[in-house]
Amino acid sequence: MSTGRAPGVDGLPVEFYKKFWGIVGRDFFCVLRECVGVGELPMSCRRAALTLLPKKGDLCELKNWRPVALLCADYKIFAKVLSNRLKSHLDSIVHKDQTYCVPGRSITDNLFLIRDMLDLSRGSNVNFGLVSLDQEKAFDRVDHEYLFNVMSVFGFGRSFLTCVKLLYAGASCMVKVGGGLSRPVWVRRGIRQGCPLSGQLYTLAIEPFLGLLRRRLQGVCWTGMDVLTGIAVPAYADDVSVMVRDGQDMQALETSLKVYEGASSAKVNWGKSKALLCGAWGDRAPPLLPRGLQWGCEGLKVLGVYLGSERWVRKNWEGLSQAVVSRLARWRWLLSQVSYRGRVLIINNLVASSLWHKLAVLNPPAGLLADLQRKLVDFFWSGHHWLRAAVLYMTVHKGGQGLVELESRMAAFRLKAVQRLLYHTDVGWREPACALLRRAGGLGLDRQLFLMKLERLSTAGLSDFYSGVLRAWQLLRPTREGGVEPGLWVWEEPIFHNPAIPLRSVQSATLQRQLMAGGVKRLGDLRLLGEEGWKSPEVLAQQTGIMSLRLLERFLEEVQEALSEPVRGMFEQPKGEGPPSFPPLQVTAETGDWQGGLEDLLDFNTPSLGEFEGVGGNALYNLYVKVRNIWNLTGVKAHQWQGVCGEESMVGFRWRGLYKSPAPKRSGDLQWRVLHGALATNSWLARVEPGVGQECPFCKMKETVHHVFSVCTRLMPLSLLECLCERLGVVFTVGVFIMGYRYSNKEKAKCVLLNFLFAQAKLSIWLTRRNRVKGGGITDPLLLFNGMVSARLRVEFEFYKMIKSVEMFQEIWCVGGAVCIAGEDVLDIRL
Repeated sequence: MSTGRAPGVDGLPVEFYKKFWGIVGRDFFCVLRECVGVGELPMSCRRAALTLLPKKGDLCELKNWRPVALLCADYKIFAKVLSNRLKSHLDSIVHKDQTYCVPGRSITDNLFLIRDMLDLSRGSNVNFGLVSLDQEKAFDRVDHEYLFNVMSVFGFGRSFLTCVKLLYAGASCMVKVGGGLSRPVWVRRGIRQGCPLSGQLYTLAIEPFLGLLRRRLQGVCWTGMDVLTGIAVPAYADDVSVMVRDGQDMQALETSLKVYEGASSAKVNWGKSKALLCGAWGDRAPPLLPRGLQWGCEGLKVLGVYLGSERWVRKNWEGLSQAVVSRLARWRWLLSQVSYRGRVLIINNLVASSLWHKLAVLNPPAGLLADLQRKLVDFFWSGHHWLRAAVLYMTVHKGGQGLVELESRMAAFRLKAVQRLLYHTDVGWREPACALLRRAGGLGLDRQLFLMKLERLSTAGLSDFYSGVLRAWQLLRPTREGGVEPGLWVWEEPIFHNPAIPLRSVQSATLQRQLMAGGVKRLGDLRLLGEEGWKSPEVLAQQTGIMSLRLLERFLEEVQEALSEPVRGMFEQPKGEGPPSFPPLQVTAETGDWQGGLEDLLDFNTPSLGEFEGVGGNALYNLYVKVRNIWNLTGVKAHQWQGVCGEESMVGFRWRGLYKSPAPKRSGDLQWRVLHGALATNSWLARVEPGVGQECPFCKMKETVHHVFSVCTRLMPLSLLECLCERLGVVFTVGVFIMGYRYSNKEKAKCVLLNFLFAQAKLSIWLTRRNRVKGGGITDPLLLFNGMVSARLRVEFEFYKMIKSVEMFQEIWCVGGAVCIAGEDVLDIRL
């Protein structure tokens, strides 16, 4: 269960039960068993504090406030148990058009479906009306008896139903108003928003209405559609979009609504409902709408995204750049105190994340993401750009900062869409998506495109979204270990531009076009119609108009040679029935002729993707960042200390260790910049400001980053670090000092302490150098180092003494007695 949530009326958060579950868990279980037997939960479980969250519109009207129930953690645990039992069966009960709270389904499925249907209506003879229903207080109006009857009809057992009824038996709420709570109000109907089970219960409650519509509506169909029933009712919870074809469908919608409203207490708000005409209706009159609702022609706002005409879709991006600038500006006054990790957190989680919902569904206008990316990078540096932006996009364990790259994140969304299209059978938008893909270059192929060499194909005719999908796909290199394998997919396997079927005889684009125009595109097209065996060259000549039988014979031989014996044998057997499963693909990065060096920042050893079906979104994103920036990062070294630190290397765990507690974040920033050589030393300043000399302010040698932290004579007093390392049984070297001590679980405490000391030493070196240049402050690095470490030790000791946990202080800070020794009331610092 999620932590950090507001508790209920008893004040006990989820964290309490997680901490003390070993003590209270068995008793808690016994109490729940007794409650099920008695038929009533304790008062703290039945009573909720109801807080109101503002929605859009006039806040003087109660309907523009959203009630959220603050429930006790013990109630949530019980509800979560029921939710976990229910979720594994929900997809077998709820139709694929409903995506709310069903595992494996997503809100983007609805948006993809409606977007693709609108695109389909513009280029095909697909005409329909889209009615978006707005239900008034949908969760709050669900009748309990109706809900329990629905669950009973769906086949839920008596014991499970008893537990669900228990959640609402004697339920009451106290409204939080003006800092206080009202007297208890009995909950006679409605599903508690805030309960872990509420979403699943509402999905079940509305499913009979959606099922009734599917039976009564004609559904939207088109030529070449594989399924028998058309698409009618995509829904996400109470956001229902109904596709109607004529007045008969509208009448069916109205009568179905009357039945549903009478049974469940639901109510449609026709004043907020919208309707859109899709396709070319010509002289035909559209169906009449009820309650004064009017047909629109531009588009609709569906689940937070504007979908429709090009002009309507542009509304998604209006004012977006200004909104990002405004959100970043709120943090600029604090920026000097925020570490690089904090800046990345602000950018990734508070700014860029607001773009993901729309970027997952639509392609933005050209240049918008590049403009936003520049603003994000400018915010990160807040001044001079010390490194290429591509370095910042790399993950922390690769030497970057994990700053989000918008284009790569959008591409990862496109590749996740490909995953769902190819391998998820329970996807409602697959049919319209395949219909749109078949427009690519006039080939009439859909999922087969992802097995072909796309660089040789024209994608003319594709929608903007699927053009972006294929562009993203081209930066991956898909392979199949066994080539074409037996199975129903064999008949769908593309013949041309397929690496698994190399052809020499028909490499001419003209010949390929002639064969495809004659209907020879898939392996199934080479099978005799209605019988076993291969088509003969004579049959193909008659079908395609190619007169050279010798050429066609050689073509058939090459196709057969590319196939294994089991696959060729399938042509001599009856054709199987059932939906073909897309073959498994192994994917790697498409790196072209790139060759990296061992000392380079960029490598493709990680992430290892494996089978495309199971690759996660973050792995796709990290790989895409590397591929997109492959030439920007070519020649960039992993760090600037190669040849200085001996055999020490900056592997992933060392980069992460720069920011590990208890080292402060600002010392982590400094260590990261030291490794990348991104500091304003005099040798660097002399290149940009001719009046500045290259000499070190202390020893008059040329001042580079290497000099400042490892060569300068003023560092001699820091030989104290050698003594501290010796006490901990570690040999001090420049490599260990600059890169940090290698972390290991066996020596975790020693590793943490050593890296804290190294971080503080580097910080003291840089701060005293800055003081010398500015002409004030401490310039002795040893004095500053001792002061910073001693101050930190004293603060930490007082804190742990206050919470009566000096033993924990000793575990962290008194390792080997190297830095300090602590008793119950005494701290002896040994610097």
